[in-house]
Amino acid sequence: MIAYRFEVDGWGAGLLHYDGDTLLDLEEPAPRPRTGTPGACPSGAEHLALLIAAYLSGRAIDFGSVDCAPAYARFGLNDLEVRMLEAVRTIPYGETASYREIAELAGHPRAPRSAGAACARGPLSIIVPYHRVIRSDGSIGMYGELGEERKRRLLALEGSHAG
Repeated sequence: MIAYRFEVDGWGAGLLHYDGDTLLDLEEPAPRPRTGTPGACPSGAEHLALLIAAYLSGRAIDFGSVDCAPAYARFGLNDLEVRMLEAVRTIPYGETASYREIAELAGHPRAPRSAGAACARGPLSIIVPYHRVIRSDGSIGMYGELGEERKRRLLALEGSHAG
């Protein structure tokens, strides 16, 4: 596996993890140091890193063309989790949806906890915009190891007033 390191001003360094030319994971830019594995640059890595940088600079970037299936498989996601994450990918830039709404979009209206669990397990943050998923009461909820403040910052970047 090759890790392609990239930096984004004001956000820090991130890593794109590839197996050959297949995207397997994204560690979104964070202030802590990150080191990538030396080797040939995977096809599309620089382009994807530029898109992520543009997004973090405030441009409405559509990541819909990014194939997430290999990453979903690598993380062992089941069919329900994949449906939940693909529903998350439909939330438009600058908007939010509740875990309940994600469950409904995925065809499982009584499974909002499954939507939350899928978001917690899923890879490729930003490409799969987990930060756009909020609680039914309007509070923003969790955002993995990067925390609630990162989620607030991403929502503010998009002009969302959730939470």
